Amino acid sequence: MSYAVRNTIILLVTLTLFVGAAFSYIKFFQMSELQELQTSVTEKQKDFNSKKATSDAFPALNQRYQQALSIIENADKSLFKSPNPDDIYDYLNYISNSSTSSKVFFDFVFVDSTAQDQYGIVNAEINGYGSYTNFVNFVNKIENSQLLNKISEITLTPPSSNPEELNDITFTFILESYYERIPIQDGLTLTSQLTMDERVSTFNPFYPLIQEVIPPNDDNLINVEQSRLIGLTASRIFLVDQGGNINSLRKGDEVYLGELESIDLKNKSATFNLNKGGITELVTLEIER
Repeated sequence: MSYAVRNTIILLVTLTLFVGAAFSYIKFFQMSELQELQTSVTEKQKDFNSKKATSDAFPALNQRYQQALSIIENADKSLFKSPNPDDIYDYLNYISNSSTSSKVFFDFVFVDSTAQDQYGIVNAEINGYGSYTNFVNFVNKIENSQLLNKISEITLTPPSSNPEELNDITFTFILESYYERIPIQDGLTLTSQLTMDERVSTFNPFYPLIQEVIPPNDDNLINVEQSRLIGLTASRIFLVDQGGNINSLRKGDEVYLGELESIDLKNKSATFNLNKGGITELVTLEIER
């Protein structure tokens, strides 16, 4: 074998080994790395696309968020800060004592508390008594004031036949009080001011149109039928009441069972509109000649 042929064979074998080694390195080592890199590129591309979509949607989402925030901050309703039943009882007590026209006496019975994603509801049963007018005003303030409460299942028991209790009722209702589970109204200022819907009627449907007994004169008002008219002007009258006292009255002033309706200067008389247990009667007094 010539020297040239031998060198050629050696070169071919060396080249074959080199190519085989390179192929094996690429196939068994670099191929797996390439696959990992390809997977990483794919994942990063997906992450980039997701973040880009979020970035593209941010202006519209931020606008909606600002609008929602404005609605919350300008809302006339707010939620209780916690599901503490004591806070709800104190709020109801505050409403009851806010004025004589909404004063009622009640018991607060906690039932349970339920939770939603962003808010929860405290359920309670309220039992009590008071005048019908005061009860209506009490409920009116609960439903129309700032803190969010919902009243349902109202049950009213009419008064007894006792004349002194004709305006009184006993009541029961379910109260749902809403509270925050996440701080969505941090910028909202709570106010102690109570609100009423003045359009709500306080007419008592349980009050009899005609009563069996005329209400007593507990406040010792002027009893027109036991009084004497002794003088008058265009705007007021003077009379001696049932106790012998001289009193001055203007049109619209209250007397026992009614009010002064009109003054007739020409005929020297005064007319009173009296409600005698549901029966309206006009009583006219004249100056004694």
